[in-house]
Amino acid sequence: MRRDRGASFVITLAILAGLVMVLASTVANQRQGFQDVLSRIEGDRADMMASAGIQRSMAAITASASGTGSNTSSTSSATDTSTNLNQEWATLGDKGNESFVVGGGSFRMEIVDASSLLNINTIKEDQLDRLPLTQEQIDSWLDYREIGTTARAQGAKDEFYQGLTKPYNAALKRLETVDQLLQVRGFTPATLYKVSENQSTTGTTITGADGGDLILSDILTASSYSPNTNEEGQAKTNVNAQGTNAQTLLAAPLSLPQNLAEQIASRKNWTGIGEILALPGATSADVAKRILDNLSISAGTRIEGKINLNTATEPVLSAIPQLTTDMVQSILQRQNQGFATLGELADVPGFSGTQLQDTADLFTVSSQSFLVRVIGKAGSQTRAIEAFVEVREGVPVIVQIFKPPFNDMRSRWYWPEDAASETTIAEGA
Repeated sequence: MRRDRGASFVITLAILAGLVMVLASTVANQRQGFQDVLSRIEGDRADMMASAGIQRSMAAITASASGTGSNTSSTSSATDTSTNLNQEWATLGDKGNESFVVGGGSFRMEIVDASSLLNINTIKEDQLDRLPLTQEQIDSWLDYREIGTTARAQGAKDEFYQGLTKPYNAALKRLETVDQLLQVRGFTPATLYKVSENQSTTGTTITGADGGDLILSDILTASSYSPNTNEEGQAKTNVNAQGTNAQTLLAAPLSLPQNLAEQIASRKNWTGIGEILALPGATSADVAKRILDNLSISAGTRIEGKINLNTATEPVLSAIPQLTTDMVQSILQRQNQGFATLGELADVPGFSGTQLQDTADLFTVSSQSFLVRVIGKAGSQTRAIEAFVEVREGVPVIVQIFKPPFNDMRSRWYWPEDAASETTIAEGA
């Protein structure tokens, strides 16, 4: 009898233990399920915060494009149409060092002028020669984007790519994203996103914007446009247009000397403004300034790939072979004051005569393209997004939104771990 009661007691304990284990497992599963739901909710809110950051950036770009954005440049005027580092778009967010609080979430942000970067679709071979790339990578890069079936000595066209395990064709057109370079022969993720072990083909060493080693993707963009206008916002005179004659060039605002105006008007196949600056009569600083500010070889309303003198970083300027170290530093020092017009380049030490002719076609002082970088945060969740914005007819338009390829974009964008300041946009409920 006692033995039966003892057995029943043991069985009861075993059942109770089993029930406790089931209950604990259920509670744990419910807790995990609750955490999963909470994470999803916070993730959605973080996405909303990131979107709020994009919208805030659009307001700043609109203000700068319309001329109502703050501008503390000593040379700015009512007609200043330049894009410079004193404007609201450039100072907003303090390069990720300011946190904007919206309700129960927040976002950090930075706006980058796309024209401060090297455009992968227009970059020239002599500039590629200064980057940490092999000759195979340089030749293949150019072959991949250019029309034609004949590859360079170490390059690649369709014949090479069709022989791969997963075959495809070369683009033979402009690339839409920097990531597309990963499809080019010789390129790997390490080429773009890590410090390269390669030396440039010219032996040049370019440091990163933070003074450290250069990461190639930091100085590249797939799109960058600038307006083909003068400081008044009017279309520049196209010297290759049939209607451009000597009388056009003699009139204000150009007011060129008679002989020079006739020389320019006699040709309709100019390939660069630098060619015109080399003509007799165009070498004086005053004449060179008027030519830079008012002449163009294109009828387009915008031009791709020009580098903005007001926003270009040292690594980008160092990739231009025509610039000496002193010339690079002179441009950087002038950025605090700003370039209101392209003609002001003639005032910079080192830019005269041949040097001005060699660099005139590389630069602009205005931009219509921006990269917006935002990290939204809600609870324990963060979301990083990047948007490409173009200003079209004075109105910013989001062309593309994409999620960056790395988990910790804060460090990739060189932002501090914690924001130094906080601005409340909307209080929490």
